[in-house]
Order: sequence, then C-alpha cells, then structure tokens
Amino acid sequence: MNRIIKKISRFFCWLTFVSREKGTVAIEFALTLPIWVALLIGTADAAYMMILTQRIDRVAYSVTDIVTQSDVITTDDLDRILLAASQLMQPFTFGADGIVIITSVYKPAGQATTISWQYSGGGTLGRGSKIGYVGSTPSLPNGMTISDNENVIISEVYYYFRPMFINAGVLSEGDVYRAAIYKPRLSPLITPPT
Repeated sequence: MNRIIKKISRFFCWLTFVSREKGTVAIEFALTLPIWVALLIGTADAAYMMILTQRIDRVAYSVTDIVTQSDVITTDDLDRILLAASQLMQPFTFGADGIVIITSVYKPAGQATTISWQYSGGGTLGRGSKIGYVGSTPSLPNGMTISDNENVIISEVYYYFRPMFINAGVLSEGDVYRAAIYKPRLSPLITPPT
C-alpha cells in the first residue's frame, strides 16, 4: 500500500512540476514576444530595402550602359530607355517616388569641365542632380577628374523609400540614391538630345 501511495505522490509531484514549467514557459514567451516581433518586422523591412536597392543599382547601371552605346541620342531614345528602366524596377514603380537623371559631362581641351546636357524622367520625384546643372562645373563623385576632350555619362537614380512597417521604427523612410558613370563608346555624347 505504501508503494502505491508513493507512486501516486510522485505522480502528483510530477504534475505540479509540469504545470509550473508551463507557467514559466508562458511567462518567458510573453516577455520575449516583443523582441521576436521586432526581429520579424526588421528582417522584413531590411529584405524589402535590399530588393529595392538592388533594383535601383540595376537601373542606374543599365541606363548608363544603354545611353553610352548610342552614336547620337534623342529625347525619344531617352524616353524609351527610361520606360525600360521602369520595367527593371518592377515590382516597384517610379511614379511620385522615383526619378532618373542622365547627365553628360565634358572637358574641352584646355578648358574647365562642364555639364553639356541633362535629362530627367521615369518618375516625378522632385530631386535635383548631385552632379550640378547644365553649364556649371560638375561635382564629380569620389574626386573623379576628367582629361581633356573626355566625356562621361552619369545616371543618377533617386527613390523615396517607405518601410512596410512605418510605425515600427526599425527603418526610417528617406531617399535611396545610386549613380553610375560610363564613357561613351561610339562617339562623344556632348550634343544635347533633340
């Protein structure tokens, strides 16, 4: 009989231990839940921003590459190139959140480097070129210099990033900016497009 009482006593002790463990687990889960949610939201927003940044990089380099393969460039050509750029941005859209600015920078022999022409489109985001404006001395990135009679095409892409979880405070909204610089391959592209 004592054996049976001991077994029943052990069983109830085990049940008490299990119920205490369940309570502890529930409390630990409740305390760590905000951390897990913040990690989940942060990971989702970081992945969203990484995909967006990759698309913007692709647009900047592709637009510059296509423009520099032209012998002569027209505004119709640039419109088509920017239409293709909007396809590269999918599933994101430029619309009011993005813009592409294409700039031709030229240094005539013995003269100062100047901006020959600029073209913007693809979206309606109100941003100006970090390079400068037509006729001015350009502000080239990373201390880049251009030799006499040399021409480069610079594509700048702006996109206004809005995180999926704005109120979570993990990532803040703001501009994502990328630029690409190539030399024209077939001819200097210093004549403004018509």
